[in-house]
Amino acid sequence: MTDIEITRRLIGFIQENLVLDGDDIKVDETTPLLVSGLLDSLRTARLLNFLRRDIGVPVPAAKLDPENFRDVATIVAMVRELESV
Repeated sequence: MTDIEITRRLIGFIQENLVLDGDDIKVDETTPLLVSGLLDSLRTARLLNFLRRDIGVPVPAAKLDPENFRDVATIVAMVRELESV
């Protein structure tokens, strides 16, 4: 899977599953996920399940650092790093 495909799938998942109805947020690769309030503990768990199930990359506890979840671009970079391990 290319970076563009991972980015597109992540953006789609976040837009459809993590943006609340009524929120006027259009997610792209640089949308600040933590600052915008899109990621809380429950939504992060849903995102981690998506990464494991749909992208095929489980995220170990050591990677659960807010810096790795700033935006879609940083998540894609983390996925690439985990794939190479």
